[in-house]
Amino acid sequence: MIDCNICYCSYEEEKCFTLPNCLHQFCKDCLSQQFETKINENQIDLSDFKCPQCNRLFNPEIIENFLPPNLFKKYCDFALQFNKIMGLEDHELLTNCLNEKCIEKFIIWKDAEYMQCPSCKVKFCRKCSLEYHQDKGIDCEKQKELHKDGFYFEMKKTLKICRCPKCKNLCEKISGCNFMYCRCKTNFCFLCDVELIEAYHSSHFQKNDPYNSPCRVWYNGTWVDPDKVPKIIAETKQQIEQVDQIVEKENKIPCPNCQSKQKMICQLLYFDKIIQCSSVKCQQKAFCISCKKQVNLNDPMSHFNVQSNQCKFI
Repeated sequence: MIDCNICYCSYEEEKCFTLPNCLHQFCKDCLSQQFETKINENQIDLSDFKCPQCNRLFNPEIIENFLPPNLFKKYCDFALQFNKIMGLEDHELLTNCLNEKCIEKFIIWKDAEYMQCPSCKVKFCRKCSLEYHQDKGIDCEKQKELHKDGFYFEMKKTLKICRCPKCKNLCEKISGCNFMYCRCKTNFCFLCDVELIEAYHSSHFQKNDPYNSPCRVWYNGTWVDPDKVPKIIAETKQQIEQVDQIVEKENKIPCPNCQSKQKMICQLLYFDKIIQCSSVKCQQKAFCISCKKQVNLNDPMSHFNVQSNQCKFI
């Protein structure tokens, strides 16, 4: 006869089970009842299944032997839901695809730099959980800034909000003028978020109408209608159209300061020699694509040689 250390009753040997890791013996009914209780209480981590006498972990295979098929399926479903499955090596991890359109689960190496879903093929960074970016030379902080910018522009389209270019305060315009006054004393345009001064209250907008007209572009020290600027007109119109219907999401040339290529954030100006970026890091600053130095948009041509039209600093 064998004494069960759970119910303290004596049983014949065939009604008991000896745990292989520690050789402690218990009746099979007590082990089954203990497993069922843990699963019904959603205790599905393998660390929850221990020897009642010495707390040494069970072999995972024992769980299946002491559960009816329907309850073992419930255990497996719970374990899969919380990414706790049997048979994983110490260096392995079960994870979910971070693509919101995908529900795939897959196993990765715990110390991997990135993970790639076998179903949708999208790669994600393990450190910041955003789309993989190390191959683009962008660190996690820059990727987070770009993600914030992209999220903001999506909200701007759907929720009709704007963001102060200086303090980043979000606000909603229900009606009225597109010339905005922020509580931090900054003035800016509701449509394009560019910082403005009071003198540009009307001149920033076509037809000098800040209520119903689109924005003008800054060219040679003044605000002008896009169709009056030879080269910029095509790019400006294209960028305005891309807010509602994005044909190409990226420029071929990245911002020299934050490396963003998103057309909704970066504007290529002056025959693709200057890029103006509205990312969190750049905040509407402009940079020369050739030398990567900041350019004064009030007098951009002073950055270039008059005769050759090339950058003075290269």
